[in-house]
Amino acid sequence: MAGVGFELKKLFRARTAAGKLKAYSWSLIITTGPFVLLASMVLFIQLLFAWLAVPESQSDLFIGTTVYAFIFSQLLASGFVAVQSRYLADCLSEKKYGDMTASLFGVQAILLVLGALAGLIFYAGSPLPWPDQLLGYLFFSELLLIWSQGVYLTAVRRFKNLIWGYLAGAGIGVAVAAVLLFQTALPAGRCATLGVVCGLGVIVLSLYLSIFAYFGLPGQGRVFWFLPYLDRHWRVFLEACCYSLALFLPNLLIWQGPWSQVTAGTYRFAPVYDVITCYAFISILPLRTMFVVSAETEFYDRYAVYFDAIIHKGNYRDIEDARQVLLFTIWYELRKVMGFQFLFTLLFLAGGTYVLNLANVDYEASNLYNILLMAAFFTGVTEVVSILFLYFDAQPESLRLMALFLGLNLVLSGVGMYFFSTDSYGFTFFLASGAALFYGLHSLSRFADKLNYYIFCGQPVFYRPRQALMTKICRRLYPEADTEKGGL
Repeated sequence: MAGVGFELKKLFRARTAAGKLKAYSWSLIITTGPFVLLASMVLFIQLLFAWLAVPESQSDLFIGTTVYAFIFSQLLASGFVAVQSRYLADCLSEKKYGDMTASLFGVQAILLVLGALAGLIFYAGSPLPWPDQLLGYLFFSELLLIWSQGVYLTAVRRFKNLIWGYLAGAGIGVAVAAVLLFQTALPAGRCATLGVVCGLGVIVLSLYLSIFAYFGLPGQGRVFWFLPYLDRHWRVFLEACCYSLALFLPNLLIWQGPWSQVTAGTYRFAPVYDVITCYAFISILPLRTMFVVSAETEFYDRYAVYFDAIIHKGNYRDIEDARQVLLFTIWYELRKVMGFQFLFTLLFLAGGTYVLNLANVDYEASNLYNILLMAAFFTGVTEVVSILFLYFDAQPESLRLMALFLGLNLVLSGVGMYFFSTDSYGFTFFLASGAALFYGLHSLSRFADKLNYYIFCGQPVFYRPRQALMTKICRRLYPEADTEKGGL
């Protein structure tokens, strides 16, 4: 989240309630804006469907398109976005803004090519009419663009422009869907998807404008100069992929079970489980916001002092004092974030159950929601622990944590579905996320106790960047450049 902190620190230094509220609002928008807006558009369109008594088959088609676009765009983009953030952090420190904006096109070109191949394979043989296939692919592609743009937004400090872009996109999306539903004879599912595609298109355009207004146009920047980072930070790539897959694996498995349904001969999903999972994970949005604020305004300052003492040859006492303060801050802020989020989890537990009862959701689904709320809490804190590892470049530890999370999800979900069928839904995810969090906290504690050892002795004496396929491709593309220097 490099870059957001500079603005947040200015707001928090004001020591006013308005300044803090503004800082939390900016953080919420940057970290969760696209997800919240997508959920809002879907909710408003679903209300239109209910008002117009749209056939269930058309509503299911729209939900299926949305679920598949959201989940599979996250699965495809997560690894590239994680590595991209490393590259952008180096570009920011070197002030190479031309390479930053150029790399945006490079990452998006890769994602769109891979997305096109995935779309061709998925829709091959599908009975869905070609306009619906095209809209589904555009929906998926726009989300790929938004996820990759999101990394750059953490360094763009013109937050008001981002807000207006988000609101304009969401408003246009709902308006287009409403006009088409009222004024045309097109199928309702197609109208809704077209509206969302238009809204996301406006958001994508507004994000481009914000990025280019702040960093400038690419100019002579090298579009694929980030490729060696995929070789050097392959653990970060895999860690992000493991986390995304672990997050959605229960959904993918439950889609094969008795709660699943197939819409338009194309989309297989489980509406009850998918919707309740979405509601449960909305509850951890405060956790993401609070962590960004804590990491950028408290933790990072102590982190910088510790490494400043090391780099500028501070004596042992200076380094040890800075380490003690840093560790105290880590655990203090982690406890504060967990307590803050747990309060919201309890509120969602009480309020969500009441709302689900009003919506005539059955007892089994209400219990599932309660379990998934706690699973979401464990999952959110596990992600925070993984990010803390990456702050210290402890990539193996972070990868082990997320690989364990994925493995536990796979094993427990498989065993639960085989022996207990629908009774295991949600509970196995709860167990897997809880066990992963326990391991993550224990591993972080051990790492923190030996922090000086990892920093001084855990690094190679002579660093030689890993050079594999992507580095070779970069050399072919830029034979005049020196890819040994970190791609910069």
